[in-house]
Amino acid sequence: MDEKLLFRKGTFELHPDANFNFQMNRLVMWSGADLEEVKAVAQKITDLGSWVSTFLALGEKALSEGRTQQAMAYFRGAEFFIYDDIEKKRRTGEKANGLFYEHYSHVFEDGLISRESVPYGQGYLPVWVARPEDNRSAGTILLHGGFDSCIEEFLGAILYLRQRGYNVYLFDGPGQGEVLKKYGIPMTYEWERPVKSILDHFGLEGVTIVGLSLGGMLAPRAAAFEPRIERVVAWGVMPNFQEVVLSTRPRILRLLAEVALRLRLKLPINLSSEREMARDTMAEWGIKHGMYVFGVDSPYDYLATADKYQMLNIAELITQDFLLLGSTRDHFIPSGFYKEVIDSLVNVKSLTFRLFTEREEAENHCNAGNTRLALDTIIDWIAEMSR
Repeated sequence: MDEKLLFRKGTFELHPDANFNFQMNRLVMWSGADLEEVKAVAQKITDLGSWVSTFLALGEKALSEGRTQQAMAYFRGAEFFIYDDIEKKRRTGEKANGLFYEHYSHVFEDGLISRESVPYGQGYLPVWVARPEDNRSAGTILLHGGFDSCIEEFLGAILYLRQRGYNVYLFDGPGQGEVLKKYGIPMTYEWERPVKSILDHFGLEGVTIVGLSLGGMLAPRAAAFEPRIERVVAWGVMPNFQEVVLSTRPRILRLLAEVALRLRLKLPINLSSEREMARDTMAEWGIKHGMYVFGVDSPYDYLATADKYQMLNIAELITQDFLLLGSTRDHFIPSGFYKEVIDSLVNVKSLTFRLFTEREEAENHCNAGNTRLALDTIIDWIAEMSR
């Protein structure tokens, strides 16, 4: 198989911090980072600052050695955790993207993927369009990420789905990729709006929408209000984003936060969040990134806004065939949330739930350890639902 379509397989214990460990695995699996090179520097990383400096140094080293793909991966990894200097974040992200389009220029020049732009608000939504070679389509897939994704991460996925006979429309929406960084458009929980813009622009009908991570809430939300969506794939469970965020906190802090949010007590939330960020790198990243993506300026506003990102309050409006993909060791999402989502989908045409495991090397968030298995599961399900 062409190297562009190869998926790595495996979940590696690279760092004791669960989020750092996942992000390292993600860079290896989806962005082309060198596993041994990442292993060699992992012990140097103790906080967000050392993560950024370590991956910037790796990126410069790889670049000086002419290893464009690895350099791109490391600069992308560094940019991911930069929040205290937005200009530095912008420059690092542009450097990563420039190297990406240099390394994969043949994919776009040869016409495997065309890059389109759909007007949206005061900017545009970037959309990659891929069509099967023989023009005999097995269906149309609308694919997107979630809370912290960018379109470039899903190159392997769109090429694989194209190879398997699908028309694929991969996009960054509000709060993602260049929509946020270039046009300053923050994320919206009303995901039906960007989806409508894309469906209208390309004249699409009978679509399967696939959303990863927070996209596991955004895609079902769009389907609840968009009849042109025929099937829904929630690639990750996300009943209520605020619940998911608070679930990572100690129980007493979670209960206090829930009470303070109900009473709209901003100062206690902001103070407790500052203390939490000082001791927990995952909390620091989550809150800083959330404020950036949602376009708000305090931890309280981030957590209050997160409550709008839920599917439980619109679940009864979802009437399509529904596929829910989960994993047994997702460091973001407690397994108990699966039942909450499943029980809420009372009006779907059909419901399929697939839980991936360690034995399949797909137990981590969004099954990053075995992406091809997840994609094959989606493909087989679409074929079954289309009969």
